[in-house]
Amino acid sequence: MNESTVEKPMNWGKWGEDDERGAANYITEQVMREAAKLVKHGRSYPLAIALKPKAPIWPGRHANWHVATNYNLCGPGLGSAEDILMIHTHGSTHTDALCHVFEDGQMYNGFSTPESIDARGSKKNAIDKIGSIVTRGVLLDVAAHLGVEHLDAGHIITPAEVEATAAAQGVRFRSGDAVLFRTGWMNVWGEDAERFNDSQPGPGLAVAHWAGEREIAVMAADNSAVEGFPAPEEEGFLPVHREFLRNQGGYLMELFDLEALARDKVYEFMFVVAPLNITMGLGSPITPLAIC
Repeated sequence: MNESTVEKPMNWGKWGEDDERGAANYITEQVMREAAKLVKHGRSYPLAIALKPKAPIWPGRHANWHVATNYNLCGPGLGSAEDILMIHTHGSTHTDALCHVFEDGQMYNGFSTPESIDARGSKKNAIDKIGSIVTRGVLLDVAAHLGVEHLDAGHIITPAEVEATAAAQGVRFRSGDAVLFRTGWMNVWGEDAERFNDSQPGPGLAVAHWAGEREIAVMAADNSAVEGFPAPEEEGFLPVHREFLRNQGGYLMELFDLEALARDKVYEFMFVVAPLNITMGLGSPITPLAIC
């Protein structure tokens, strides 16, 4: 088959052959203006987990390292104190860059991974290409809708569960939305870290396709991969990453604390994320805000 006749993955070339922002292009000026209209009460919810050495992290990644230095604690005269922090860019609440996951030597929009990625980072689809994300956020409290404290380990959320949760909460989806999935799994960390890491609930491949059809820009969750795992064997490893991030150019944001938002039943809000401006970065720690 001629290469020109091979169907490209969804969204490759949609915003031009040189595009490196992917689904962030759905977040237009109009989308941002509409998001700002959701701020009615003047409340802000920080959605990041605590950044500390012993915190949830994908197994195999380096734990965070933090030391404080100080000068002249007892005086006389001026003293000071500051921090030294060593952190995996995917080691706390974070967003993946579009170069983070790839397949068959190609990342989002067809850029070659051997030509783009080296020890310095990535020349294409790096985190510094995002800028900021300001859009409408939608919380889907799937655990509460199904009447459980948390979904079972390995529970794969389906589009039917997504739509049923949204209907029960009275929300609809729009182009450019950030959809936040509450599974309740973050609460397991404090009880049993090994169980938290072994298997997790989250959206499945069908939800990634659903998101693409609705022009969703961001998917986030209160687990360490957004998607549920293990995935069905026929879908392979990290199918949501491969479909939503690599094929669609969508942003996956992981390890969110959604408990206060869910407790107050805040299902629609202005969602603000500003990744660190890391040149050639493969991801970035974030403190996402839900403002209502």
